[in-house]
Amino acid sequence: MKHIFFDLDHTLWDYDRSAQETLSEIFIQLELSKSGLTKKKLFNKFYEVNDKLWGKYNDGLIDREYIKNERFNEIFSSIGIDAQHSKDASAYFMKNCSSKSYLMPDALTALNYLTGKYELHIITNGFLDAQNRKLSSSGIAKYFNIMVTSECADSRKPSPEIFEYSLSKAGSSKTNSVMIGDNPRTDIHGAQEFGIKTVFYDPSGRKKSLADYTIQSHMELLKIF
Repeated sequence: MKHIFFDLDHTLWDYDRSAQETLSEIFIQLELSKSGLTKKKLFNKFYEVNDKLWGKYNDGLIDREYIKNERFNEIFSSIGIDAQHSKDASAYFMKNCSSKSYLMPDALTALNYLTGKYELHIITNGFLDAQNRKLSSSGIAKYFNIMVTSECADSRKPSPEIFEYSLSKAGSSKTNSVMIGDNPRTDIHGAQEFGIKTVFYDPSGRKKSLADYTIQSHMELLKIF
């Protein structure tokens, strides 16, 4: 094995902590408590809508602009918040969430161990500008040779086209590559269908996957590689 391809959100970069901190800032700035809203209800509704929209995006049913423009419209309208706030919330979230520096536990330890031993890359369905900010703000850009986004490849995980494009850009092959990610469908099933080995990252230990390896901590990568 020579090339390791990582997913970014939820695998290396701590999306949940970053999103919740940004939502808390929005909650305070827009004084949403005056509408009887709680942070917990805002968080829950955000995940409900966000997961649904990203599922549609991964299936090619909607584009980036739809998520950007409609996510907070759907969130606010469903919980009775004035729609005039949605544009401000969306702009704030897009700018500030990706600027957070939080990484998943022990991700940095694993990257320090793997770098130099393997060539490291990223395959992500996230948006190029946002993903670049995440790499920069968290200080991990230096570890990766290439980052392929769905925009660059004109395809999305789990489609084989994005994996083929990524291996071509990295100069790797199926036999010397492995994919590490947290999503059983887009990361693991997609990579397996394409024909490369997989490591499923599941901190909860509750999800099911047919990956070659399943880990709950990035420290386990030190034993696998």
